[in-house]
Amino acid sequence: MIVAHSRLFSKYQGRWNLGWYIGCGDGTTTDRQRVFIDEMDAVGANVAVVNLMNEDICTVFEGEYMKSPYDQRRIDLLGQFYGMLKARGKMMGVAFFDGPASDHPRYPFLRYWDRHVPFLEQVTPALAPYTDVFFIGIETNRYASIEDVEGAISVVTPLACRIDLATGVRYQIPVSMHEQNVGWQNGKPYMIRRVPRNAPFAGLETSNHPHDGDTVDVLRMCQEVDCVVESMGDGRGVFVMESNASNSEQAKRQNNSMAYMPGVIGIDGVM
Repeated sequence: MIVAHSRLFSKYQGRWNLGWYIGCGDGTTTDRQRVFIDEMDAVGANVAVVNLMNEDICTVFEGEYMKSPYDQRRIDLLGQFYGMLKARGKMMGVAFFDGPASDHPRYPFLRYWDRHVPFLEQVTPALAPYTDVFFIGIETNRYASIEDVEGAISVVTPLACRIDLATGVRYQIPVSMHEQNVGWQNGKPYMIRRVPRNAPFAGLETSNHPHDGDTVDVLRMCQEVDCVVESMGDGRGVFVMESNASNSEQAKRQNNSMAYMPGVIGIDGVM
């Protein structure tokens, strides 16, 4: 049973309007955010995941990573997007990092490994009251070891919570990752690397490029999901976060087939 339905790929004035950067990325506007949420409504999506740091297109700092003030204009845009989502009954997820490192970064940050834990320790409690799920990063398999990802999950998880002031109940916010970690060999899928052991679920990008999604057989995508579920073997679920950018009938077949698979808790795109 799926509990999360996202819409990563949308269009704005004829150009791609990618959900990762709609919160506080370069060029985002109130109108772009509104159109993005309209397109979420069009497919029945209930969650948007926004990125905070990408070396080419997104930052939350005025200048150098963790050596300059936070950019209040971008923070306000993120807060505005959160408010627009909540007004439409939707959830917001946050992905701290995105990679890999850029050859000519506008906002370099990945090289500063010693600054990542202090960053996570600052922003997690600040965003926890507004965030429904955290992701250490987008495609973390491209720039961080599995041990680094598990270490980051261990840092964030104790801080990722909300307290109900009326009852005193502590609500744990799940912390996971987004990875393209399934490969193919001899006609069969295999795990390029394992799902972090301390992630409560797996965030999956299928092995194809999402813009090539229409060329992928439905069975192939389902086999990749099965591979991830079986590799964990402990009842944890899979959120298929990125698979096909199109709104085609093929995308609908893929997503509806995966949505009804045992262990799938989330789907992205048309259904």
